[in-house]
Amino acid sequence: MSQVIMMFLFPIGLYFYFFVERRDRPKYQKVFDDFGAKIEADNTLSGTEKKEQYIQMLEKNGYKITQSTSTQVRGEKKILSMSLLAMSIGAYYVGVFVYLVYYFWVQKPHVVMYVVD
Repeated sequence: MSQVIMMFLFPIGLYFYFFVERRDRPKYQKVFDDFGAKIEADNTLSGTEKKEQYIQMLEKNGYKITQSTSTQVRGEKKILSMSLLAMSIGAYYVGVFVYLVYYFWVQKPHVVMYVVD
């Protein structure tokens, strides 16, 4: 029974990767872009207050602040792809180790950078 489930995990993972995750990636980035535009348009905040707002937004969403200067804030986060994980499980457990190696050592993190004027 478990082999039957594993046979279906690979095509299900393919579907979710190409038709769900890739479609939602721009929506995910748009949240950060809209927040940056809203903060940038707020004339009542000083530069340091804007920077603090950016840092709070990134930390709230699980990003690690990798660079913080007086003019910019940069946060990075590796995002676990459940569809790629499902595809790797569908490749009979060997793929899980390959995916975990990819996730921890090869995958580039998602980067969000805000510039304070």
